[in-house]
Formats: sequence, C-alpha cells, structure tokens
Amino acid sequence: MAQTTLIFGDAGDFHRSADLIFTDPPYDMPGELLARILSNYHAPHLVLITTMRQLLDFMPRADWRLNFDFVLDGVMPKKSKNLREPNYLHQTGVYLTRPGAKSVFNRKRRQRSDVFEGNGYWPTIFHAPRNQVQQHGHAKNHDAMTDILGSFDVSSVIDPFAGSGSTAFAAFDLEIPCTVIEKDPETFAELKQSLQFMNCYIGAMEVIE
Repeated sequence: MAQTTLIFGDAGDFHRSADLIFTDPPYDMPGELLARILSNYHAPHLVLITTMRQLLDFMPRADWRLNFDFVLDGVMPKKSKNLREPNYLHQTGVYLTRPGAKSVFNRKRRQRSDVFEGNGYWPTIFHAPRNQVQQHGHAKNHDAMTDILGSFDVSSVIDPFAGSGSTAFAAFDLEIPCTVIEKDPETFAELKQSLQFMNCYIGAMEVIE
C-alpha cells in the first residue's frame, strides 16, 4: 500500500519533489503568490484546479506550458443553500508541464465514473456534483478527482493545499504515494483523523507536525 504523508504548515515553507502536483489552491489566492509557492516544488507535471482569474494571473509568472483544460461541473441538486453558492458551480482545470517534459496523460488508463462507453472517451467536462455528506464546504467530488488523477501515469503526487483531502483520498484509492500539506489547524486535525482511520490497518501514513 502506498504511503500518505500529511504535513502541518504553510505550503510556502516547504520544498518537496514528486512526479505530479495535483492541487486546488484557495480560490482567492493571487496568481503571483501561487506561482511563487509552486516554484518551491520540483515536479514536471501540474494539474491545477482553479478559477479563470487566478489562472490568468498565474500563467505569466510561472514556467509552465498548457497541455489541455477541463471543467468540473459541480452542479448542486434542487435549490441553492445560500446566495453565495448558486445551484450551478464549475471550476476550471488545467494540465500543465514544465518545458521539455513529455505528457503522462493517458485517457485509457482509467474508465471514468461519468462515462460509460468503455472506449477511452475522455470528455473535457466532468459531472462532479458536490457530495452532500462532506463537511468541508469546498470539498470536490471524489469520483471526479480520482478519475482525473488516475488518468496520469505517475508514481508520486503532492498537494500543497490539502484542504478537505481530495487529493489524498484519490491517491489512496489509486495506491499512489502522496504528500499533502495543510496550514489551517482545524482542517488539518479533521484530515488527520480521516486519514488515520483509512490507514489504521495498514500503517502506511506519516504525520509531520
């Protein structure tokens, strides 16, 4: 079983290496700051789930090349719960590579949960409704995150902005060694508890506080 490493701290304070950065940074983080933080991480591949505003601010300041983009359609059922979260939510995703890095994307590696043809078809819009049982307000759809990560041929992944742990849970299911970093004490404690529960019988978890 692949190891999961959970680190408590600010993403900007660490320097780590992995095959792939797979992350969903805070939506209000300036692109300039995001570029500065990610420059600390040695990885030839980046899957970034972002807003268009953040992406446009990020790209001119970062040494990455666009391979393709996709959309997470996070439709909410029935009526919205409040004015700040309307029924239809979506986020932009992009697959970026360092100059000279060859793509590790393979549409046939994993059968997507929202596509049933079984022929490797990989639409660029993911049906990814928010899971109502997840406590974290910005938690991503687990199937969608696992399908995306599972479409890349990598042997290690890192998420500098762990949040609700979407990357960690997807990597756990795919048996990919994963490192995640979270700076909010409450969110870190909740994620630690969840990951410890998942790893309790296999002992494949390291916690750095």
